[in-house]
Order: sequence, then C-alpha cells, then structure tokens
Amino acid sequence: MRFSSVIRTSAAGFVVMVMALGLAACGGSEKGDSAASGVDKASLVEKMKTEPDVKGVPDAAISCMADVALKYADKKSLQDYVDGSLKSMDDIKGLGKENKDAEQAGWKCAE
Repeated sequence: MRFSSVIRTSAAGFVVMVMALGLAACGGSEKGDSAASGVDKASLVEKMKTEPDVKGVPDAAISCMADVALKYADKKSLQDYVDGSLKSMDDIKGLGKENKDAEQAGWKCAE
C-alpha cells in the first residue's frame, strides 16, 4: 500500500499546483509570446519547481503548465514572479478563477 500513498501525495500536490495556477491549455512554444516580456520557458519552469506544492509533480505536467502560463498570464506579472518580486504563483495576474478559459483547460495538464 506504500505505492498508493506515494501516488496520493503526488496527485494532491499536482492538484494544488493546477489550482494555484488555474491554467488552461497545454499548447505553446519555448519562447512564444513570452519573448517580448523576457520570460522564457526554462526560467519559468525552474522558478515553478521552487514552489513547495510542486514537489512530486511530473516534469511533463510542469512544462505543460509553464506553456499555459506563458500564453495566458500578464507578462509583467509573470516576469515579476520569475524575478522573485511576487512571492507566489497565486499572485500572477491573468491566471486563476478570474480567467475561466485558463482555469478550465488547466486541468488538461493533469490528464
């Protein structure tokens, strides 16, 4: 039953991560629309991995969520998050419950 508890813990962390970001779709590119803002996918993924709720979340899911954040998040807010000016992913504008498209499709990263 140990395997089951590991799966539950990883799934719980993943769900918290998805809810925190409220992300939408898994499309995107390495640079995409973020190139103008200075945020690239690699630095965003690296920053996301520092979040306590991300421990145990598969890299593919984190990558998917980063793509979505690059697509939907406010570019300045996203840059502030990567730079450390924002304390949490919850503070990124354009993600979360106020963006229904982002929230609804973010669950696709969990599939």
